[in-house]
Amino acid sequence: MKASRILTIASVFTACIVAVCVFSPVSSMAADLGTMQGTQWSPYLQWTLANPNWNGNAFDVQATVEFTHKASGEKRRTEMFFVGGKSWAFRFTGTKLGVWSFTTSSEDEDLRGHTGKVMIAPNPRADAHGFLKKFGGKWGWQGTENVFVPQLDMWDYITGSNSPHVFYDKPEPVNRAIEQSILDHGFNGFNVPVIGGRWFDLDAASDRVEAKMTEPDLRTFEALELLITKTHEAGGLVHIWPWGDHSRSQTPKSLTGGIGGAIDQRLQRYIAARLGPLPGWGMGYGFDLDEWVNASQVKAWRDSMHRHMGWKHFLGGRPVGPNRGTDHTGNAAWNKGLDYSSYEHHRPTYEVYVAALQALPGQPVMSEDRFRIRTGRYPEKDYSEELTRRGLYDSTMAGGVANIWGTHPDLSPGGVFRNKDQIKTYSIFFHDKGRFLADMAPANELSDDANTRILLSAGSQRLVLYRENADAMHVDLSTMPGPQPAVAVDTRKAYAEIQLGDLHAKAQTIKLPTTSDWVVAVGHFRKSASRDKPRPKDTAELSFADIWKGPNLKGGHGAMWAE
Repeated sequence: MKASRILTIASVFTACIVAVCVFSPVSSMAADLGTMQGTQWSPYLQWTLANPNWNGNAFDVQATVEFTHKASGEKRRTEMFFVGGKSWAFRFTGTKLGVWSFTTSSEDEDLRGHTGKVMIAPNPRADAHGFLKKFGGKWGWQGTENVFVPQLDMWDYITGSNSPHVFYDKPEPVNRAIEQSILDHGFNGFNVPVIGGRWFDLDAASDRVEAKMTEPDLRTFEALELLITKTHEAGGLVHIWPWGDHSRSQTPKSLTGGIGGAIDQRLQRYIAARLGPLPGWGMGYGFDLDEWVNASQVKAWRDSMHRHMGWKHFLGGRPVGPNRGTDHTGNAAWNKGLDYSSYEHHRPTYEVYVAALQALPGQPVMSEDRFRIRTGRYPEKDYSEELTRRGLYDSTMAGGVANIWGTHPDLSPGGVFRNKDQIKTYSIFFHDKGRFLADMAPANELSDDANTRILLSAGSQRLVLYRENADAMHVDLSTMPGPQPAVAVDTRKAYAEIQLGDLHAKAQTIKLPTTSDWVVAVGHFRKSASRDKPRPKDTAELSFADIWKGPNLKGGHGAMWAE
């Protein structure tokens, strides 16, 4: 019998609102935890239970929670996770509006049989979105149902370190990175490379994994939660590499028990339970995978993570190539059964991006090498400002392949791109203006130009055209339903639209003001709501309505709070 039972309820996003309920002395019978209020997609909700009589390793205590949506019967099954002391927690993000009920299960009697409800209301933000979702072979978001192309900025080039320690309990550097990368440059997320041994020790001097490491470090997860929730709030994605390269001892092979062993499984359960309910992240298993893991082991990791998670996240891991050329046959077999296809391209061309999307039709693709502006080590595959800009358009015009970009802080402190206005032009054109659509596919046959790239929405007859080093584009619009408005944007400059007037339904050559790299939109496009993001904040904003119905009071009236 327990002397008391404590329930802590937390609604966590960029700020935490905590209510503590203390129950009078009871027996070991399960408790009704009442009803929690929440909003769809975010912020996630958290409950914490006291478990004073647990035995063994706290990270191996297993307890599950099943949430059931009353109206549809949809179920979400998640797991509890240790939060220190004698407390375990579980989390929930509402994917459907209305009432959800839940029940806890465990061999531990203190975590077993608790029940409660969640009331999920509409999110007050019109641009609120949930978890990653695929639209055929395109990346997208639940909630807004918008497709997008993940163009990710290298987190370690921005902060100067790949250690979560640099932003643990420090919202300021996260806010600055979001301000710089997402809001000013127009990238839509971050790649966080190689957590490695810091899964187990946030203070470790390096990311090396050592055999003595056995238990997750709660602080590492607190840091990642901060980054994920703030990035998701700003409309972005955090793509994490949990491991790296075994020649540098950055992999689970160095753990006692190795890949799939007890310690590796313990960490997988903890990641799934703690981060699984949070929208806005995905994982690529590591890099140079062909040197230390095989395709079946990556698939086993992906399947194990999904068994423990109640929400879908995109999990994959890149094979060895193809570094050059368009033949993806062998590497596509590696990606089969993962949540997205990943390849190690070196300076991929438009044709390579197209081939990657065609290798496993219907599966989103990431070109998962890091495309870096730097000097020294790999000049044959590194990038320039121009190659970066053109790569953004090539990957999008091919049908939407994700990429990772970075400029070395030795060349530009803080990882600021010198051509950031040009990157922002790309982002405004496609994402802010809603010109990348779910049914768009390459339709280069509509042009007589050998190097004019065309994306066509067959359903709406809207087009995007792109051509480099040109002052004109040829396009056949004879199938269009009458005249359509067109705008041109010089991709080498800060965003500015040049109105081309209405283009008639016929084959024609579009004349452009000067020779440059041009992108043209033809048709009526609807502005995307998902990119109209506020600046990140350290605290949640509250708003109030005056509901006083009484007589006018001298000095006015207001509200008071007390704790």
